Amino acid sequence: LMQVSFFQMINNLVEFRNYMPASVLQDESEDESESEATIDTRSNNTKMSQSARKTGSSIGTSVANRHTALGSMEAKQKRVTLMACNMLGFLDNKAKVLETISDYLAAGLVLVKGTKGIPDGFSGDRLYVSWNGVRPCSSHKTAAYKCARGFTMEKSLGKKFSIGIVSGDVKCGNMGCDGMKKFSFVGSLASWVHIVE
Repeated sequence: LMQVSFFQMINNLVEFRNYMPASVLQDESEDESESEATIDTRSNNTKMSQSARKTGSSIGTSVANRHTALGSMEAKQKRVTLMACNMLGFLDNKAKVLETISDYLAAGLVLVKGTKGIPDGFSGDRLYVSWNGVRPCSSHKTAAYKCARGFTMEKSLGKKFSIGIVSGDVKCGNMGCDGMKKFSFVGSLASWVHIVE
């Protein structure tokens, strides 16, 4: 029974990991192959799984079980600040575009983390950042301004930026399905950050 509970806990942690932004889990050492190995281990323990079903604690990942395990993860109303940062002239040197992305993100993450922001992802030349969503930040508006100012002052990249910052109330929390899960924001504010940028 203890072994069954152990594997159930491991698989719940893997599910929980899928809901969290990579930036929050930056100190973890588990890689994708280890995660898959955990799932394979569970699927190969047929006898253990059958035993678990008999005791009413199935290791299976039914929708009902998943919602029970992650029941505390709900969207909440919060006042947050969002930023979209767009590097201009991103494709000026197409031969070095991957190097440009790497330099941009490396410099950006230093600025973001220095202001208690959470990088929510990037797409091409745009970096998305939030304050007071995942992690409390009482001075989130000022923090976002300092971060944006840092980008405009960053000489090592040799680029200019267009930056949009918006602050207001949104619904935020862990959202998604089996195929795609992340901490996200719902509301007009999420659209306005693109318009302002």
